[in-house]
Amino acid sequence: MHRLAALLLALLALPLAASPRIRHTINEQWRFAPGEIEAAHEPAFDDSSWQRVNLPHTWNAADAFDKTVRYRRGPGWYRKSLTLDPALKGKRLFLYFEGANQVAGVHVNGRHAGQHIGGYTAFVFDVTELVVLDAPNVIAVRVDNSHSDDIPPLNADFTFYGGIYRDVWLIAASPTHVTVTDHASPGVFISTPEVSAARAVVRIRGSVSNHGGRAARLRVVNRILDAAGVEVAALRSNLTVRAGASAAFDQRSPVIERPSLWSPDDPYLYRVRTEVYDGNELVDALENPLGFRWFSVDPDRGFTLNGRTLKLYGTNRHQDYPGFGNALGDDLHRHDVRLVKETGFNFLRLAHYPQDPAVLHEADRLGLVVWEEIPIVNIISTSAAFAENSERMLVEMIRQHYNHPSIVFWGYMNEVLLRKPDPVPDRYYEIVPELTRRLEARTRAEDPSRLTVMALSFDEVGNDYGIGDVPHILGLNLYFGWYYHRDDFGALGSFLDRVHAERRRPIIVSEYGAGTDERVHTTRPVAFDFSSEHGQNFHAASFPQLEARPFVLGTGVWNHFDFGSAGRQDTKFGLNQKGLFFYDRTPKDTVFYYQAALLDQPVLYIAREWSERAGSRPEDRRQPVWVYTNQPEVELFVGGRSAGVRKVENRTARWEVVLADGANSIRARAGSFEDRITIVYSDRTGGSFHAVNAGAHYAHLDEAHVYWEPDREYVPGSWGHVGGKAARTHHRIFATKEDPLFQASREGMEHYQCDVPDGTYEVTLGFAATAARAFSVHTNGLNTAVALTPHTAMTRTLLVEARDGAGIRIEFTGEASIAAIMIRQP
Repeated sequence: MHRLAALLLALLALPLAASPRIRHTINEQWRFAPGEIEAAHEPAFDDSSWQRVNLPHTWNAADAFDKTVRYRRGPGWYRKSLTLDPALKGKRLFLYFEGANQVAGVHVNGRHAGQHIGGYTAFVFDVTELVVLDAPNVIAVRVDNSHSDDIPPLNADFTFYGGIYRDVWLIAASPTHVTVTDHASPGVFISTPEVSAARAVVRIRGSVSNHGGRAARLRVVNRILDAAGVEVAALRSNLTVRAGASAAFDQRSPVIERPSLWSPDDPYLYRVRTEVYDGNELVDALENPLGFRWFSVDPDRGFTLNGRTLKLYGTNRHQDYPGFGNALGDDLHRHDVRLVKETGFNFLRLAHYPQDPAVLHEADRLGLVVWEEIPIVNIISTSAAFAENSERMLVEMIRQHYNHPSIVFWGYMNEVLLRKPDPVPDRYYEIVPELTRRLEARTRAEDPSRLTVMALSFDEVGNDYGIGDVPHILGLNLYFGWYYHRDDFGALGSFLDRVHAERRRPIIVSEYGAGTDERVHTTRPVAFDFSSEHGQNFHAASFPQLEARPFVLGTGVWNHFDFGSAGRQDTKFGLNQKGLFFYDRTPKDTVFYYQAALLDQPVLYIAREWSERAGSRPEDRRQPVWVYTNQPEVELFVGGRSAGVRKVENRTARWEVVLADGANSIRARAGSFEDRITIVYSDRTGGSFHAVNAGAHYAHLDEAHVYWEPDREYVPGSWGHVGGKAARTHHRIFATKEDPLFQASREGMEHYQCDVPDGTYEVTLGFAATAARAFSVHTNGLNTAVALTPHTAMTRTLLVEARDGAGIRIEFTGEASIAAIMIRQP
């Protein structure tokens, strides 16, 4: 009997017949030109001078990060010559675009195939009647990322890259096939109306289109296959589809006993293979993922998955990458999702738009609970077209990604009351709730099986005109210790307690984070200094408060990766720097705090962003070192000598150690686990080299690995300022890459004094100011006239003599502002 059962299982797992449907990318050998180009859609148009590109492609990969220009938003044209295999004769042919931002018009051989509005969902056009098989075909696509009051997003803290930035596919299907053109959906919609650990029932619905010349009597078979490819159920329907028409099918499976459940810990995936037969001939086949899971939310107990409470710890993700803009290949998308999982997270919010299909497939495979949303961000337009485009984007998102078990939440607004139109239109605060209710109703009609959510900011919660009560779940974007309550991290928890008591809604903290720069370091971190240390303090203070509140069903760090935000003027122009990873996907130290908090495997990591340091006083040699770990205690060794054992609190152990001049070997040990780094310390006491970050409380490590010490008052025997005040700007600084160095200045000082030994010195002075200034600098008798252009770095280098033990004295006449001082012997 066992041998018979094994034989039956082997037969059930035999390879399935190949699908008659052909699907392949056509990403290579396109031509691109920016701007509005007359007759560019015509087949005879000469595009030989255009740039050769492969897709995915954006025209904003560079200019979105250029301080000197506004990144280009406008039209661009793509053209491709496509020769089709004559064997495709008789097939229905479709062009499927995964994404083009934000209005795309497609032409084939000079004829209009269709237009799509919206930059983040897929679209497909039937081009069967437009193509030829006996000659090359010319595909021309006009893409326009210009602002439009009728198309969301209108305003957002991310870059609106233009271009065909996702894959383009050619699909060739039999004349009778699962419908392709239903909002570019897979044409098959899978749900689980009954599911438990004991049993499950699957509902599969869709439609079949018949482009043949006669009515077709068809069989639709949906096979449910387990992870090994074994068929566990088959659903069958007979359809009669008139020529030129479509017909729907709606099937329910028999009970599936003891289904393997999908969860973050065990993301078990089934597949549904949909087959269409005309008689005994297989005319179409495709596959979709299936995961068995059920979930609920409660205002007090939070999120429940498969009958068990599950706290969602996670992050947000934007889709761009250095050198590529948003035009990423699938491998980079998948790599991002893996980094999210490897951090220890079980939740991912796709902010603030639907993302590449590769992201959803990888989230299914790895086990991440997903919140996906449409790009209504900060503000809305009151036009009827804006509402219609928003609803259509919502429908496209839901239908295209309906079958992914990872998706649990559909979102449709983010901080929509954060920005206010000027002037505020009539009925604006009535129209916003009307649009909210419209999108909520459409979401529930399209997919009643999932939960709805929106995100509000701290400033909106007090008066949201009722919109926060419309979805199932209220998302909160909270930045205590960054944008507000800058000196009080603990205000986060008390605020959440108040909202919970007042709103009695399921709550998820959808955003929290702080910007950092690996070049900026300080022992006195404060909000908006962008120091690595403030960012780490922010997370170490915020996360335990979120952990401790069971009514907070989930959390989302903002953001997993630094991302492009054209026009942002923090310490790195054009970037939002709140990521746990730098833009190039190098992990920040904070990643390992979260790994220590969330991973079961041992974590032991010495924080190492601050691995180059310097000081010009004996006391500067005493420096902080800290370790992130999930072990109970850690011993630290400096240069082979023990610095002591520390008990671990909040995944962190800290030491103050004395560093020697040069390379310092740092080793942490917890049981059998070790981590090692090297901290290089430059002891400048009594020396002839100094680099001062004037006006700043933080150190700056520049591209040449020069460590610019924080400014300080003059003390005899050392260096420092006499008088003046510190000034800081967050404006971009032109003519330099070292923005943190020039964003801080000291103004109105009497002089700087540096007590160096007698000798000849090269003195480099760096200047910047927020307004035009002219003043004079007097350095040991040498006079320098300085005229500053606003927000532009300027340097002057002088050779000066220090004599008679007087050191170097830098004096100022006029409305002076200085950002940097370097003193060295040539």
